[in-house]
Amino acid sequence: MYSHKRILSLVLAILTSTSVLLSCASDKTEGAADTGVSAPVTEETAPAETEPALPTDDLAPADFEGASYIIGGTGQRTTTAITSAELTGEVINDAQYNSARAVEERFNVKVSYEDLAVDDAGTNTVIKGLVAGNDDTYAVTFNVDTEQITLGLSGHYMNLKAIPQFNFDKPWWIDSTDTISVGNKAYVASSYLSYYCLYYIRVLTINKDMAADLGIEVPYAQVFEGDWYLDDLTELASLATIDLNGDGAMTADDQYGLTYEVLYTMQSSMGIKIIDKDKDNIPFLAFDVERATAYLEKIENLCNNYGFYEVGYGANMFANNQSLFCYCNLREICNIIRDSEIRYGYLPAPKLDEQQEDYMTVATDVYWGIPVSVAGKIDMVGTVTEALSCQHFNNVRPAFFETTMKSKLAGDENDMKVLDLVAERLSIDFAFAYQKSLGSVTSLDDLYRDGVKSGNVASKYESSRSAIEKKLATLLETFNDLP
Repeated sequence: MYSHKRILSLVLAILTSTSVLLSCASDKTEGAADTGVSAPVTEETAPAETEPALPTDDLAPADFEGASYIIGGTGQRTTTAITSAELTGEVINDAQYNSARAVEERFNVKVSYEDLAVDDAGTNTVIKGLVAGNDDTYAVTFNVDTEQITLGLSGHYMNLKAIPQFNFDKPWWIDSTDTISVGNKAYVASSYLSYYCLYYIRVLTINKDMAADLGIEVPYAQVFEGDWYLDDLTELASLATIDLNGDGAMTADDQYGLTYEVLYTMQSSMGIKIIDKDKDNIPFLAFDVERATAYLEKIENLCNNYGFYEVGYGANMFANNQSLFCYCNLREICNIIRDSEIRYGYLPAPKLDEQQEDYMTVATDVYWGIPVSVAGKIDMVGTVTEALSCQHFNNVRPAFFETTMKSKLAGDENDMKVLDLVAERLSIDFAFAYQKSLGSVTSLDDLYRDGVKSGNVASKYESSRSAIEKKLATLLETFNDLP
């Protein structure tokens, strides 16, 4: 990971930055007048405590003479996640608004957002039309991850690695952007230009009230010691699974140890990869059949005996006090669980076993790209994009964690420590991002849902291996041919 990860936990602590907009400029802030006289220092004078400095974008001064920087996105996903048109008193909204206004004033531009379509497919069509017509109206366009990957591979987006204003060592460029790049090319990105990179983080929520009733201690100490494993999750889930109505059948009316909808990100959180990268950032087939089989055996036990599959990430069942754990993304916590009456907390996805060195947080995302039709004004687009990303990292990010993720907790500092932990380890899975190109065996969750048993993983993989290799080779050829 980049060195900025050491900065990340410090930034999370600066929750007061939501009320005071901090500049991302590299220029020093003008301070009090210098009288030329130094104050005397005595032994009793204690040094003033200072907050850690926020990262800066180090961009050169520029005046873009009132140019429009318009962001386009999908109405159902991105309307409120990127920038705001007015102050409303809501902390996240106002942090977005103030960030945009600071960038506008600094570079003499006008930042705004427009919906391109109401759904992902419609947005995809609009972006294709913009490029075909050489329309440079939209500086940056957002869409769901797999649609954006498709547009990038078909030549609709510029290579972000070739834009000089972008410094990928800065903390607003999370590891996901590097993960979905190949070699020195990246056509879409996941970054703090929006807060969707946080919104789709997968975590475990735990029902603290149910845990207390069952005599279960929330395993924070275990987590922070690095000893939180899938077997531990299964053991606790078994204690909470109860046939409430006594009819001898486990249905939606009963209580479960775990509710969930999709588990493909849990697979990646336990280090089960289909594709890995070499030192030159080139993907290669790297499927560990033995560990994949062990993972699927454990998931079969957990989900078949103590889990309940529910569309909507299991959040409704959890909010209805019907499960001890829910594996979901932060969006469902914001939209569903947050409004429940239960006390809840956060835990990371567990490790598979002792061989796994660290926890990993995996997310899906809404990526952005820069249409090739705006190449003529890329200096402005690159500058404003980097500046906005910096502002959002320093201001919108802590607002999101403080107001959305902390406000309904029971004041437990352990939950904020968990959020620090998962945010520091945020990434995505290459095989998932490029699933439309790779197909076949990209998710053990799909295999499990399709009825493939753990004992058949090896044979399923071997029967698919040749096809995956050919598709990966084709994908690499596509990258090689792109500018």
